[in-house]
Amino acid sequence: MMKCVIMKDIGGADCLEVREAPMPEPKPDEALIKVHAAGICYHDLLDRSGKLHGPKAGNILGHEVSGEVVELGKQAKGLQIGQQVVLFHRMFCGHCRYCLGGRQDLCKMGGILGSNRPGGYAEYVCVPSWNAIPLPQGLSPEAAALAVCPIGTSVRAVISVADVRPGDTVLVTGASGGLGLHQIQVAKSRGANVIAITSSSAKENIIRSVGADEVIVSPDLKFAGDVWSLTAKQGVQAVLENVVSATFGESLRCLAPNGIAVVLGNTEMRKIEIDPGLIIGRRLRIEGSGNPTLQDVRRSLHLLDTGQVRPIIDRIVPFTSAAEAHAILEQRSVSGRIVMKGW
Repeated sequence: MMKCVIMKDIGGADCLEVREAPMPEPKPDEALIKVHAAGICYHDLLDRSGKLHGPKAGNILGHEVSGEVVELGKQAKGLQIGQQVVLFHRMFCGHCRYCLGGRQDLCKMGGILGSNRPGGYAEYVCVPSWNAIPLPQGLSPEAAALAVCPIGTSVRAVISVADVRPGDTVLVTGASGGLGLHQIQVAKSRGANVIAITSSSAKENIIRSVGADEVIVSPDLKFAGDVWSLTAKQGVQAVLENVVSATFGESLRCLAPNGIAVVLGNTEMRKIEIDPGLIIGRRLRIEGSGNPTLQDVRRSLHLLDTGQVRPIIDRIVPFTSAAEAHAILEQRSVSGRIVMKGW
């Protein structure tokens, strides 16, 4: 038996309950991982509250997972017992047109760890062996847990999608969140100037501490005028949109001609209106971004290993405090990630 945090029902944070469950057994091509640390993503809250289609009552959440290989199926390859790994949370087939093109994030054959298969809010979890990525020596479990999401997700948005280059100016909304604080660092590693948006003056210091060149505190989220002033009326080359529902119109108005808005957030799960004339007139591009690819994760691990990106962890709590941690994150009183470690 193992300890785990079960989502006993769809609903609030109090639906999370610590229980014992049978130890998972790896299939022939799988690895059994002893979980060392697990981050709490806002996606977990959406899963728990039933706003997404994957999880059901009785599920184990958690897709930001680092740990140690403790058992291998007979057909598992590329791993060794005792190896420290981070888990690539999207299952993929390896042979569809998307996988063969290096776009594992688009594979339709698999599921997502913690959504439609047991996740990392547990002592142990099983994954296909190719989903366990060996870590650079010396990387802490807490840092490693964030290497795929949020840091790999940030790499995907900044480098692979927006193609940010030296001298570009990048706008980041929701800049104090788990994605925003890491996106700023990834953009700075590319030689970009970063303008960060926050609605709370209390978050300004931590945003500046990760390298933002300018921070706009905008409680009403009407920031386009300030951005145009800061850019000498040139606009920004890219927007990393982590809020969307309350900010997207302003973000589009901040873009320079041929600029790109990369959409990552959907926290309020509601539709928005856009101005097609603005998009046509400035030849703007809008592109969605989400899970990283394996190549994005390798870049993420390199940035962590070389110190170009540091993991921003608000606090570390035991797995038994999962419900309380969800409630804290729901109150938007967190800067960076909450990471669970130990029981």
